[in-house]
Amino acid sequence: MDEKSESIVNGKRFKKQRPVLSVRHEVFPVFYKGNMFKQLSSNQTKIKVFLNNDWVWVTIAFHHKNLKNRGIAGWKENNPTLVKTGKKYFIHFSYEKKITLNKTKLKEQVIVSVDLGITNSAVCCAMRSDGTVIGRKFINQPVEKDRMYTKINKLKKAQRHSGYVNAPNYWRRINGLKKHIVHHTSSEIIKFAVDHQADIIVFEYLGKMKHPEGMYGAKKLRHKVHHWSKLGIQSKAEEMAHYKGIRIRRVSAKYTSALAFDGSGEVKRNHKKDLAAYQNDKVYHADLSASYNIGALYFIREFLKSFSEKKRLLLEAKVPSLVTRTRLTLASLISLHQALRTNGA
Repeated sequence: MDEKSESIVNGKRFKKQRPVLSVRHEVFPVFYKGNMFKQLSSNQTKIKVFLNNDWVWVTIAFHHKNLKNRGIAGWKENNPTLVKTGKKYFIHFSYEKKITLNKTKLKEQVIVSVDLGITNSAVCCAMRSDGTVIGRKFINQPVEKDRMYTKINKLKKAQRHSGYVNAPNYWRRINGLKKHIVHHTSSEIIKFAVDHQADIIVFEYLGKMKHPEGMYGAKKLRHKVHHWSKLGIQSKAEEMAHYKGIRIRRVSAKYTSALAFDGSGEVKRNHKKDLAAYQNDKVYHADLSASYNIGALYFIREFLKSFSEKKRLLLEAKVPSLVTRTRLTLASLISLHQALRTNGA
């Protein structure tokens, strides 16, 4: 058997040749303390670099004033990493600290329910366990989104004329704008949660979504859904929330936007204005109504989990809407709270 054309190692067949240890690992080098990195003072340090065909110690100065601004004074400092950005090199320090998440009782919890969308990046609602809404917030980046869609349209135009092109400059700007939208939206969600002293942030579970078909403007909407960083916002917000000791929970996204929060039934959406027409002739903001339902879904689920089977069936008899778990609204939570207060729970 020709070793260059095909080889077998530990029962695995390789078409070309045996795998070897790679010299290039595609990662940034780490300056391990003691033999590659020495701290001289609060703003001076020495690092060992390969310079003029020799390993030498180089003294560098850096700013440490950002430590107080980021609130990480007293945290454990890890080994620094050399990072190349463009034509410049930077030293990145990572810090770690053990943070205990809050353990607030269910009846005393304040949550922030978040409805992520395409027109509005996020619509937040601060809610107590009895269904009382104590705060609302709309988060959007119209300027950044307009720039991003303009770049995407220019890229599509170039691809129509020239076929498939890499266009790294277009993608760099598009990805940079998407990253800004993710970071700004996550930051505003956490600020809103901290202002209302929230214990938990509730998101929808948004997995693989079906692209809209058979409707006016479906092609344009599919393109927006493709560039929607819903999972990136949730991931970044979870990271920042744990930094503040806030927990993250997720609920099913089914019917949260399709049902009116007052329990009047399904709504008729107006996608151009993000409004929803209720069956009782009321018109309300669709995303804000969905955020109410998301918070109600979380509280109802947690309340029912803590009850015995007998008590849960008794509550379902008094509040029939609890039987259909996926069609719960804020009105269902308020009715459940009234039933619990009647029973003295």
